[in-house]
Amino acid sequence: MSFIRTFLILLVTFSFSSAQDLSNVPLRVGIAPHSSPRIIFESHQDLKLFLEAYFHRPVQIMTAKSFSEFSKKCNQGESYDMILTSPNLALLAQRLASYVPLMTYTKGLETIILSRSQDVLIKAPKPLRVAGQDPVSFATLCAEEWLESQGLHEDHDLNYVYYISASDSLATILVRDEVDLAIMSLPNYLKLTDELRSHVTILYHSPARPSRIFLAKEANGVSVEEWGKALSAFSKSPEGSKHLETTQLEAFKMLTPDALEDLNGIANKTLKRLGQ
Repeated sequence: MSFIRTFLILLVTFSFSSAQDLSNVPLRVGIAPHSSPRIIFESHQDLKLFLEAYFHRPVQIMTAKSFSEFSKKCNQGESYDMILTSPNLALLAQRLASYVPLMTYTKGLETIILSRSQDVLIKAPKPLRVAGQDPVSFATLCAEEWLESQGLHEDHDLNYVYYISASDSLATILVRDEVDLAIMSLPNYLKLTDELRSHVTILYHSPARPSRIFLAKEANGVSVEEWGKALSAFSKSPEGSKHLETTQLEAFKMLTPDALEDLNGIANKTLKRLGQ
């Protein structure tokens, strides 16, 4: 009996020590590169500070050079414990890496196509040069759908070029006449300077589509249930309110695991482009 008692004490001590060790292990939050790294880190500081206080652990805000790189990391399921990403990439992460959708914003994503003149589709020589941030960014895919509805198709009428850069750079490229169209999300358009906006025109403004999605998986000592409780608490916190003021995404909305099923079409197109 003394041997069994000693074994149990050692087991409990080891388990406690292991749990204690995790207190210094950072939780990794991956944010899709919808803006420059500087803007991403600044606009998610309230989330970082809240999660650090909630879990009593350090939190790393992480991103990637492109949507394609970010999606591939999410789909491998080893780089991030929680992710905040566009709807098409969220569904792939759920399918391929067992992330669970937990929360979104009530303000949907709106896509903006900018040009230098309203008659660019008619008067500019084809193929038109179209600038976006990545072939699998949600804004690119939504803009592509609209351009196809106008009878304009890739390779024949349009040449897409992609820049790993902030949206103000895309607008600058457009103003310099290096491209004919520039694609970006509405929040990124609103961040443009008045000077840049005075030199461009909105050719297309999409209706609202599903917004960015928070997802998590069981890893690094935190269960999906615990992540859900943390995000629910964040949505009701002063930090959450400040985050909404910064992002202008209205409010938070909790999700069910099947919330992304309607996005299969755009997700399949994304997967094909990723070559996975």
